[in-house]
Amino acid sequence: MSNEVLRTIRERRSIPRFKPERIPDEILHEVLEAGRWAPSYANLQPWEFIVVRDEAVKARLSEIVEKVTIYRRGVQNADVVIVVAADPEVDPLHYREDAAAATQNMALAAHSLGIASYWIGIPEGGPSSAEALTKELLGIPDEFSVVAILPLGYPDPDYKPEKDRRPLEEIVHWDRFGNTRAL
Repeated sequence: MSNEVLRTIRERRSIPRFKPERIPDEILHEVLEAGRWAPSYANLQPWEFIVVRDEAVKARLSEIVEKVTIYRRGVQNADVVIVVAADPEVDPLHYREDAAAATQNMALAAHSLGIASYWIGIPEGGPSSAEALTKELLGIPDEFSVVAILPLGYPDPDYKPEKDRRPLEEIVHWDRFGNTRAL
């Protein structure tokens, strides 16, 4: 495939294991820029990115995400963890989708720059939820929604992610649900 964007999309995989190597600030800046340039409803950009490098904070985040993923160690071992939050007051209808688009942009940019990531979705929840505990730990205002946590690091070369995807003829429906066929 000659298209760089499509190749990046096809090659990116969730990698929860990292080498103990620091990501240069220039690369981190590019990843964050990719998030900033994500599409959002009416260009409202309701997202905020909290960059975590502090080892103690990453260790606590690792404990918190155990509520929503089996890959908690990757949070602690990542060089950088980006927490994506969104303000529903900026866009009450689309803030979660917009923040998800920003997260996807950052994951794709990271991959294109040789950095591994894996997306941890954070569902909205009550007082003891992963979302509430993340807000408390990072000082995120109560009215915000924590949408995702994105650990970043150089990939562990021994980790082999799944590569299979469902065929298009199973997931594409023509004109109404249930009408599937090959292209």
